Amino acid sequence: MKLGRFSLFGLLAAVFLLTTLVVSAQDVVTIEWWTVNSEEFDEQVQRDLVEQFNAEHPDIQVNMTLLPASGFDERMTTTLGAGQGAPDVAFFWINNWLPQALDIEPYLEADPDLGPENYFENFWNTRAVWNDTVVGLPLGVGANFVIYNKDVFDAAGVEYPTADWTTEDYNALASQLADEETRTWGGDRPRGPYRAIWYNYGAKVYSDDSTTVDGYLNSPESVASYTWLWDLVNSGATPTPADLEILGTEGTGPIDLFIAGRLAMATLNQGHMLNLIDEGINFGIVPEPAAPGSELRHANAWSLTASIWKGTEHPQEAYEWLSYWAGPEGQQFLMENGNLIPSMPDVLATYENADTEYAQAFFEVLELPQVAQWDNAHPCKGSVMSAVSDAWDLVNLGEIERDEVQATLDSLVPVGQAALDECLTRLGG
Repeated sequence: MKLGRFSLFGLLAAVFLLTTLVVSAQDVVTIEWWTVNSEEFDEQVQRDLVEQFNAEHPDIQVNMTLLPASGFDERMTTTLGAGQGAPDVAFFWINNWLPQALDIEPYLEADPDLGPENYFENFWNTRAVWNDTVVGLPLGVGANFVIYNKDVFDAAGVEYPTADWTTEDYNALASQLADEETRTWGGDRPRGPYRAIWYNYGAKVYSDDSTTVDGYLNSPESVASYTWLWDLVNSGATPTPADLEILGTEGTGPIDLFIAGRLAMATLNQGHMLNLIDEGINFGIVPEPAAPGSELRHANAWSLTASIWKGTEHPQEAYEWLSYWAGPEGQQFLMENGNLIPSMPDVLATYENADTEYAQAFFEVLELPQVAQWDNAHPCKGSVMSAVSDAWDLVNLGEIERDEVQATLDSLVPVGQAALDECLTRLGG
């Protein structure tokens, strides 16, 4: 049977179309992306972002794998350690993973639309740069600050705290606002030592060169920090750890008491801030207080490092997704459809409540020097802190006297030094 001229033409066209589709399918690069649910972006918001990217990039398709937060670390550690099976793009939020992150500086240099200048400088320095290498992009920002309940202050006839307040001011306000009869507390306690307030005092747990604990853990600055905490604990103006365990829910701690109007001041973060907006709470924000007579001010702030695995077979395509996800398009999307606070000032400026008093106060906190700047450069801090935790526990439990703070810290120097030496040896110096 012979084919007619037009039938032959149709057959050839069909073969050509089929060949084109096969070639096109082969040209599509699939990028494996691992992520988790969070308060800032849930599963659906992230899937919607992927769908938008895939539609705009037909030659690159992102395959999203949502892992439980509890299993993410184990999967990443296992695959990175094995050198195979890791995702092309993921959060690299543990420093031990960073040697396995691709240096993206060459890709940024070739990108006319994205660079370090697009991000908050402090978050770029603490989250994108590691060992003088650009290991990722900072996605979102967060920080601790003190939120105060204006209605509680107004009812007590007490003036609001201001951004230039001190730790002495904090203790005085907490005592003024505490009411034992109504079980209302004036303030809460910091989450741990050697965070913003300790750094505001100029205290460090060991030396900058990571060799010496003596003269740092037990320095006048450290003693002053712990003594301030002792005064706060013994004022009776804060909930005890037992109070928080009984009254707090779902690990949120002071936020529950704050919403209930039983805590006048609390050290919280931007996620709690959004919760308070939803609850209609009348609040204000100030940075954590400085030491008396000091101009040092720090923020306990963070961002998520979004990175490319250096073992990826598609670095350029992985960068296309990374720069979309953690760049202006992705962060704008996650802000508008989720609860992300962007790490990019230009994007953050479009936040719907950017002109409010509380938002402006929060933005000022984001500009402060960060605790992470020292912490990231000193990976043994956690080991030393664990070894000397008795000081924190004894003060919070009221088991030492005020004049015993110095002696307590002195007594912990040997165990702190042993922990530092062990850590340095384990990390190869």
